[in-house]
Amino acid sequence: MPELRQDYFTNRLVLVSRERLARPSEFTKQNSSLKEANHARPKRDENCPFCPGNEDKTPPAELVLVSKNNTLLKLADSDNERVTDWTVRYFPNKYPAVSLDSEPKYTDPPLQSEPAFGYHHVLIVTPDHSATFGTIPVEQWVDILAILQDRVRWLYSKKTVGYVSVFINSGNEAGASFSHPHLQTLTLTRLPPLIEEEARSMHNSMAELSMCSMCRVLSLETNSERKIISTESFLAFAPWAPTHAYEFWIFPKKHETSFLKVGQKEIQDLAVMLRVMMGALSSALSDPPFNLSFHISSEKKMTKQIHWHIEVYPQIVKWAGLERGNGVYINPVPPEEAAQILGAAARKQMAQIIGIT
Repeated sequence: MPELRQDYFTNRLVLVSRERLARPSEFTKQNSSLKEANHARPKRDENCPFCPGNEDKTPPAELVLVSKNNTLLKLADSDNERVTDWTVRYFPNKYPAVSLDSEPKYTDPPLQSEPAFGYHHVLIVTPDHSATFGTIPVEQWVDILAILQDRVRWLYSKKTVGYVSVFINSGNEAGASFSHPHLQTLTLTRLPPLIEEEARSMHNSMAELSMCSMCRVLSLETNSERKIISTESFLAFAPWAPTHAYEFWIFPKKHETSFLKVGQKEIQDLAVMLRVMMGALSSALSDPPFNLSFHISSEKKMTKQIHWHIEVYPQIVKWAGLERGNGVYINPVPPEEAAQILGAAARKQMAQIIGIT
């Protein structure tokens, strides 16, 4: 019997329909050619602007991480010279969605608009063109997260920045323009609607129940059938009303509102969790296209905050008329079954990582 479920924090509705259940084998067939293509990719592609040796095809990097004599150096490109032998690069997007040169023009409803002031950057997470987010080593994830903290902190120091969006588009179906693994940051002058909804839910819950609404969800999901895997500091689970098949979320177990205040020990733990879950997603569904989004609090004063977390949306079931026209989402894979499949894959990934280390 299909169920109509409502999201924890918003009015979003999801039809969980077992009658339309799609087994992992179906997605494996769909993505098998993509997985073979990934394995066949070279470590460097002469035509890829994100590959080593092609640094001059991108704007100068504002931050470059270089490993020398077991020490990580933070460097930067100049207009005339590019840093080589890097492990991570961070530079302005050549085709930004927002701009500091936007015309300062405002209009009122019903034709409301405002300038799209902002910064749009690309973070190349590895020099290896053949790598995927499911094969990047834990140590590299640690570097990625450390650089991300550094850059998000820097962006919030800018006057026009109200919110920093951190996201990954992986695969053509997920909107990626290049196959080389990369992450993006994009700033907005105000909170995005979804983050604002989550912040409002948390604010109301604190006022009425003296408890974070997201912490309440964690207490429910820690031992539920939707739990996938946990580490010392983080929990991965399939949400109650997922809009995407095999969607999962990663939450800090402790109540934390600032990603920027996550310490080194937790960064190491989060790196393990991301490596495990990206590897599990890849192995269970044959490297599906996906989007990943950090849901973080704004670091600006006087804005409502959320219990920060990461959400991952595999792009394996296309939205159609009901979703696009009504905002009601059909999910053919119950999250309880998704958690079982991803959990088995995640435990194998964790065992491999422990064996390596």
